[in-house]
Amino acid sequence: MIAVIADDLTGAAELAGIGLNYGLKTEVLTNMQYAQETDLVIIATDTRSLSETDAKRIIHEITLKLIAFKPRVIFKKIDSVLRGHVITELSTQLEVSGTKQAFIIPGNPHHNKWVKDSIYYYNNQPVHLSNYAIDPAFPVISSKVCEMLRVNNIISAKPHEKLSGEGMLVCEAAEEDDLKYWVKQAADNDILIAGASGSFTQLLYHLGYKQSTTKVTVSLLNYRLFVFGSTFYQGKIDVKDGFINNIPVIYIPSWIIRNQNPKEHFYESYANEVVQNIKAHQSAIMAVHPDTTEGLDIDPAMLAHKMGIIVKYINHQIYLKELLIEGGATGWAILQHLQISKLYPLQQISPGVIRMGIAGNNQLCVTLKPGSYEWPAPVWEPINR
Repeated sequence: MIAVIADDLTGAAELAGIGLNYGLKTEVLTNMQYAQETDLVIIATDTRSLSETDAKRIIHEITLKLIAFKPRVIFKKIDSVLRGHVITELSTQLEVSGTKQAFIIPGNPHHNKWVKDSIYYYNNQPVHLSNYAIDPAFPVISSKVCEMLRVNNIISAKPHEKLSGEGMLVCEAAEEDDLKYWVKQAADNDILIAGASGSFTQLLYHLGYKQSTTKVTVSLLNYRLFVFGSTFYQGKIDVKDGFINNIPVIYIPSWIIRNQNPKEHFYESYANEVVQNIKAHQSAIMAVHPDTTEGLDIDPAMLAHKMGIIVKYINHQIYLKELLIEGGATGWAILQHLQISKLYPLQQISPGVIRMGIAGNNQLCVTLKPGSYEWPAPVWEPINR
């Protein structure tokens, strides 16, 4: 068994899609369950949305439980742009496991993200000049890796440099071959690997797994609800007369977003509006209008929580078939409110955009997408009636 600890839900789903492509029986869990026949188990923790103290406690507990199952390897999925409590979580995992060294492999050359000379680049410019600078929880205000990780003593190394045998090291990788080099060094020397999807793909390849060439046809069903929970592309999606690709956009009212504890009838009223649009158009989009949050200090976790409540009200009124969620924290909150704790990948609609089945529920499919990825064309195709 291969085990993964992921610090957010969409990252967990992305690796599940990769596992599916490599023919692995894969499960994504939001709490520590165990399936003996599973080839790949991915624990989604949502620690990126938590305090550093809570993140440390959760990683400690999960690492202990995973070690007891004696997996072939434990991979630490981190954000490719190093958001979250990367150092704290890795330090905890090293301490619990007794492993002496960890390779932090940031970026993903396939997505135009790489580190050179201790500077992080995205789309050929320093990452702090991108939309990652407006992340509400972990704004990227510097492109220096040490400042992104909030430490002063982290060492960066280029491939083939001579390395020490302990501690944490940032591994610079500008090409796929660099990822391959670092993963091989780590896997062959009992070094903990912390990285994104590119590193995980190289790990599966190094372990001898082969990618499937089978083409999977994506065919989404009605009724379909999109939940836009990320600020990455906020205000940049082409909305025409209240529609995106012929799907109505219903913005969450300001009295829900701005109030600390909105009254129940506010949620019910908005949920009713969404349900009526789904019935009329077979689909609808929940979103936050940029003007609603302008100038406000909105707690991202609280906003995600409110979205979870809304989706629960909607799901009580209508039998949703497809739930498409943007943003890891939003996805986590919605699954918690719907009491979903075990998923398995059905289709990789596009890299990072994964359609998931739910254990014990044949009615609903959940598609998860990181906020920084675009929605692929198949999700907008006409509904199958």
